[in-house]
Amino acid sequence: MVRQSLRTFLDSADSANPYQDPQFFGGRGPGEVHLLIEKEGRPVFFALGFENAAMSRFLPGLKALVVPKGPVADDPQALLTGLKALKKYARERQLRSVHIAPQINGKLAKSVTQGCSSFGFYPVASRSPTMTLRLNVGSDMDRIVARFHKGTRYEVNRAYRIGITVRRAKTEADFLSFYRVYERRALHKGWSPLPIESFTTLSERVQMAPKHGAVFLSEYKGEVLGGALLLRAGPRVHYVYGAVAEDIGNLPGLYPVFHRAIEWAKEIGCTEFDFGGYGSSGVASVRRFKEGFGGEVRTFPPAHCLSIAPLVSRLRQALRLFRS
Repeated sequence: MVRQSLRTFLDSADSANPYQDPQFFGGRGPGEVHLLIEKEGRPVFFALGFENAAMSRFLPGLKALVVPKGPVADDPQALLTGLKALKKYARERQLRSVHIAPQINGKLAKSVTQGCSSFGFYPVASRSPTMTLRLNVGSDMDRIVARFHKGTRYEVNRAYRIGITVRRAKTEADFLSFYRVYERRALHKGWSPLPIESFTTLSERVQMAPKHGAVFLSEYKGEVLGGALLLRAGPRVHYVYGAVAEDIGNLPGLYPVFHRAIEWAKEIGCTEFDFGGYGSSGVASVRRFKEGFGGEVRTFPPAHCLSIAPLVSRLRQALRLFRS
């Protein structure tokens, strides 16, 4: 019953994010934390967190609770109750800090900042973008495509015209084909890909939840050009991982994939498509690609940190000086 009620909550909460979904990113071993708060038998707050080494290998005894892209709470009072519970948990576990990054926007953004401040959380700089690009997919597909930028519509049509096809990954070989493209692209760009063990676990969970996760692949003359892994969270589908092969020339490998992904979002009853992060700090070509599909920029509050022991912040500063 609790699992089903949590599923219902995560499928409807506007602040839900795939990284806060135990169905896909839970079960990673010791140190995982699930904090659920209910009101009148209904979930109103959820945090999926991990107890991590807070200071590096030089100070292994100092631990932090990290809640990636969460917690989830659409009600200001529920958020306050949840923050209080997180603080209490951290004290009981003798953790030294709590890091959160709630994906809450609009009218509640101010409540997040005020609520965090009231419990001693302070804003911190984050490598993750504090904004994203979201496309409304509530209208029919023809109207959605009509709002694409002219160049994007051209590339989508060109892809289908020259014979590029898009299909959903179904077998282990399909998922592995996607991972190989994704891994090679990551290494070529100089960033660390998701480890194959973690990807295998995730792909198995995607296969078991066809209405909540999917991988779409584009192919041309029997060769995989690119693909994208997508997960549902709240009322939208989120683009999580994706890549295009390095040696495809000017073939539009990802345009038809995103076109199909948007169709899938509509098919499973979602109202928005989230392009997975957006901002001036990202790669310009990726930003332009996402912009081509339209959408609106949504801004979130910055990540926040709570230092349980004042000594931690001073040690962190000292460690940065030591590293420099």
